[in-house]
Amino acid sequence: MSSNTDGDDYLTATEFRAWHGSLQFTNTAIRALDVALAAAHGISVKEFDVLITLFNAPNRKLRMTELADRVVLSASGVSHLVTRLERDGLVRRAADPNDGRSFFAELTRAGHRRLHDSRPTHNAVVRAHLIDRVTPTQLSTLGDLWEAILEAPSTDD
Repeated sequence: MSSNTDGDDYLTATEFRAWHGSLQFTNTAIRALDVALAAAHGISVKEFDVLITLFNAPNRKLRMTELADRVVLSASGVSHLVTRLERDGLVRRAADPNDGRSFFAELTRAGHRRLHDSRPTHNAVVRAHLIDRVTPTQLSTLGDLWEAILEAPSTDD
């Protein structure tokens, strides 16, 4: 089923099922996170991602370029997002003392509080959409699969 007589290339049924399932799950879970976080805490899932990424960074700060890489947004997308978070007092920008062209995004106390308050909502959605739907063994296997997939060298270089 990977190709037909007219030369078109198709995914096999197994390939399609795995790929489409991961897309469906991701879209459904991200939408649910966005709705729940916005309703309960006034932040988007992307804003939550920035806050938790900064929380987990050394000294609770990252260069803007590093932040963009870790949250999978473009540099301009992160810049706009950080501007909104900065306006709300959740993040602050600081010039890199060693490189005047670079800026850091740093988690503020208010940002840490917002993250702390929103984490139970985030985790409840993750549990409802993933963890509670599979057995502990399946969950462990899924984690192993994602590690293998994400650690494998890219073949598109």
